[in-house]
Amino acid sequence: MMFAAIDAAPDLYGWLSTLDREVAGQFASMAARKDEYVELLRSMEDALEVLVPRGWAPFNMDSAVVASAVALVRLGRPAEADALLAGQWEDGRLTGQVCSRVSVMGAGEGEHAYHNLFRQRARLLRKAHEHHQARRYDASIPIIHAQIEGLVIDLSSGKKFFTKGPQKANLINPTQLVSIEACLSTLQAIFGEGAGETQAAGSLSRHAIAHGRELAYDTKENSAKTWSVIHALVQWAQPLAQQEAQRLRRDREAKNTGIDGVNEKGQRIDNREFRETRAMLRKLLTPAIAQLSQHGAVQRAIIGDLYRAKDFQQAGLPADPCIEMRRSADGKVIWFWRTTVSGWVLGAAVGLTGEGFDEWLYSGPTPPLESPTEAPALWGNAFDTPADWRS
Repeated sequence: MMFAAIDAAPDLYGWLSTLDREVAGQFASMAARKDEYVELLRSMEDALEVLVPRGWAPFNMDSAVVASAVALVRLGRPAEADALLAGQWEDGRLTGQVCSRVSVMGAGEGEHAYHNLFRQRARLLRKAHEHHQARRYDASIPIIHAQIEGLVIDLSSGKKFFTKGPQKANLINPTQLVSIEACLSTLQAIFGEGAGETQAAGSLSRHAIAHGRELAYDTKENSAKTWSVIHALVQWAQPLAQQEAQRLRRDREAKNTGIDGVNEKGQRIDNREFRETRAMLRKLLTPAIAQLSQHGAVQRAIIGDLYRAKDFQQAGLPADPCIEMRRSADGKVIWFWRTTVSGWVLGAAVGLTGEGFDEWLYSGPTPPLESPTEAPALWGNAFDTPADWRS
């Protein structure tokens, strides 16, 4: 819409410059980037239109290589285009990236059993990575197929990737480029095609491969195409896995509400708001360290100035989270604490020492009214991590 306005009003720059030179300069910069932006959109559209029907998810690869592949297909040289794109998957960088991203899915919420499922998926994908690197494409492709199906089943309420019936997962999400109708949904149809007879045509059909009806599937190009699909699918899956981990955490916390005790790791069982509180306290330490470093004391209010209601709400806390801040008498130690909804208190402190900074973390039933230097028994040693500060 903004670029349309530029086209519709070519004299707008001169008019703006009479009002505000800075605004006019920003407008001129935007107009200069119009062609670059339009070209980017055109190249993305070309890749989706030309390469997706050939079984490629055209993301994460070098844009110049993708553009060259599009040109080769349009010149009637599709096999060369496939070979060029398959070369992007030979050095192990992209296949390794898929494994790494899957291995951290579902992490960060303390749901270790759920996260471990993705770690196990990553373990199998690393085997596919090894097979691809060793050019054992007959082995890499079935492993990736299995993990594609498993990811989709787990994150779409039992729906499937490789099916045409009512159990087919809906992968269309216009807020994600990989999930627009022209990408994952189209690839789902291509890889989900059936096989009417036994053949050796190099088909991508998972059904034909799994049931022995496609006898020439084991090529570098087919393995690379399958890797490209799971790479795109991981982008679709990551936010869904995070949402599910958060749901599981909320359910666990609700179940443990009011339980007074610790688990086998010494962590409070009723740990509602611990994760959000820990994250916010660590954020508060950053500007405290900066001010101590620059001025030797905190000169600007951190709570209510640098961090306000919207910041606390974005962190998953109330608009007024009741975080307390104190300074030592000499101003060289700053500490914060918050009483969580369970009544348990978490705190964090930073102190300026002759050799730099020390950091302390606190977990206890009552507020830490004294600084770590004044009450070391209360806080423990610098840089020690209390059990309740571990995920």
